[in-house]
Amino acid sequence: MLPHPARLADIVPESDDTRTFVLVLDPPVAAFDAAAPGQFVMLSLLGHGEAAFSLSSLPRAGAANGTVVVTIRRVGHLTSALFALAPGARVGVRGPFGHGFPAGAAGTPTLYVAGGCGLSPLKAAIDLQLATRPPGTPLAVVYGARDPEARIHRAALAAWERLPDVHLVECVERAPAGWWGRVGVVTEHCAEAAAVIGARRAALCGPPAMLAATARRLVATGLGPAAIHVALERYMKCGVGHCGHCYVNHRYVCTDGPVFPFAELLRLPDAFAAESAAAC
Repeated sequence: MLPHPARLADIVPESDDTRTFVLVLDPPVAAFDAAAPGQFVMLSLLGHGEAAFSLSSLPRAGAANGTVVVTIRRVGHLTSALFALAPGARVGVRGPFGHGFPAGAAGTPTLYVAGGCGLSPLKAAIDLQLATRPPGTPLAVVYGARDPEARIHRAALAAWERLPDVHLVECVERAPAGWWGRVGVVTEHCAEAAAVIGARRAALCGPPAMLAATARRLVATGLGPAAIHVALERYMKCGVGHCGHCYVNHRYVCTDGPVFPFAELLRLPDAFAAESAAAC
């Protein structure tokens, strides 16, 4: 429960309200170097509190050992305080917590579908699969944002698009003149992307309504519910299943998730309840 001290080493702007923070642990902690995509950390700032944030890059997939990388959207008191920091500032980090996306599937054609800040935990999963897959294993990424300026991780998107065995689809809900991608929401494009690569598994993260609709669309195309893994967003106060803030039916998102197979979520009626998420 005690936070590890960390130093803010770098800040990368993503959009008007989103930044990626690179933290260096002092001293390094082996558990963070071994973190899995989909896991999260509790980040604290003295005098402002603590909140949960997904890992958006991993040492196992190219990030430097001893670092914790999180992508944060500014929505409240704590995140506004984090946005006011400069490199060199000190923060606290607990974790990593939760169960991430399943391991051992690097050679399986995989569809990744993200909405908004939901790209951050999926970015960690995509980077790890690209780093460990057998040559030629195809991936598809469908990413949706409110408008082109709201897109995050643009450098990663551009790098994935250059790979011949990665099928990338970007869409926006509001398209200004000159937009080169698609218009609409990810649910409209996921079945096509799955067919292009012959997807045998899928990973989803984004707003609750998007998750439910996308998972059901993929099931209708023939992908089994057990092969679709969904990262849920909930308000997680403690990270270890003590406070009850993230309770979904009989499961705790912080300890039993945040990644669940869709087959299990079908048995949890509250899984896709609409709520406002505080972080990416």
